[in-house]
Amino acid sequence: MALPAPPDVEALIRATDRWFLRRGIPHFIDRYRAGHDVFTRTLPVLALVVLLEVLGAANLAWRWWQNALAVVAGGAVLVGAWAGVNRLRGRSGLARPDHVGPVELAAFVLLPPLLPLLFGAQAGSAVATAAANAALLGVIYLVTSYGLVPLTRWALGQTVRQIGAVLDLFGRALPLLLLFSVALFVNTEVWQVSAALDGVLFWITMAFFGLVGLLFLLVRLPAELASLRTELTPDALVDACDGTPVGPVAAAVVASGAAEPVPLGRRQQGNVLLVLLFSQAVQVLLVTVTVAGFFFVFGLIAIRPEVVDAWLGGSIGPGELASWTWFGHDVVVTRALVHVAGFLGVVSGFYFTICVITDATYRAEFFTEVVAEVRQSLAVRTVYLALVGGSGAEGRLGE
Repeated sequence: MALPAPPDVEALIRATDRWFLRRGIPHFIDRYRAGHDVFTRTLPVLALVVLLEVLGAANLAWRWWQNALAVVAGGAVLVGAWAGVNRLRGRSGLARPDHVGPVELAAFVLLPPLLPLLFGAQAGSAVATAAANAALLGVIYLVTSYGLVPLTRWALGQTVRQIGAVLDLFGRALPLLLLFSVALFVNTEVWQVSAALDGVLFWITMAFFGLVGLLFLLVRLPAELASLRTELTPDALVDACDGTPVGPVAAAVVASGAAEPVPLGRRQQGNVLLVLLFSQAVQVLLVTVTVAGFFFVFGLIAIRPEVVDAWLGGSIGPGELASWTWFGHDVVVTRALVHVAGFLGVVSGFYFTICVITDATYRAEFFTEVVAEVRQSLAVRTVYLALVGGSGAEGRLGE
């Protein structure tokens, strides 16, 4: 059966492209390629970087006029080298690239480092310039290709929406955790251990819990994604598309038989997993910060300075960060209090990470909404691909 003919399919497709981008899943866009959609769009930025790197021809040991001449000569060298590259490719010498591919990227990495080598034999500067350019390309690819900027905006919106959920969390889902954490908070050994984690050791300990939680999510989330794709029956697919750009035509497309599920490519799957990871990270961060803030305030009020001094063997003095008098009582902010509050916050976030995937109550409260948004994205993708030509176009997406 033929696809329905909506009033303006091209406008619908463009609106869906923008919808995917706002959701932080640009790899769902048809024929999304790094050369055209990522590096080509950042060509002005790359050109500006090259322009600034012409200064690499200068040498601090030279006089100003020598540096001026070197910079001018360096610019001429880069222009000449680029003209040579263009001529070898059968293009006019000063042609602006309309597509940034491997040749253009190699020129960006390798040509600017020639300047410090030619002017003053500055080998160290040349290596540093090449490494910096390669790293910049990597950052640009990750940020632009995976839509990290719109994904961050989406995650911030999630943060605002999740504040109410976190308040509900403390009302219903975490009372036992708080009781357990309070028991740890008034434990002498916990204060002694936390106070002994000075400087980088404290942050390494916090990062350890974060890394383990991240690895757990990376192991479990692919299975969650696989189960989502099996849930998109025709009726569920139409319902999921409601309120999206393809919502008005979803039922007709499904009825035509053209909305066939298309497997996710490697980059597309990574893009969706990144969205799931961001969503969970927002929730975990809110839980961590809220619990840490709770214990910080509780410690200021309930854990008196003399108690902390006794627990730490009289070492409160060097660890005192601030103090003031409140209603006739001394209030002291100690390094140990900050460390204990942070430690219990991170442990609570780690506990929440595990439970939100494995515990039915936590899943119903805090994972269902995230899963529903990803399911909606997968449903929209199915209808979208039917509109743009289906599997023939999709075969290039995973390349």
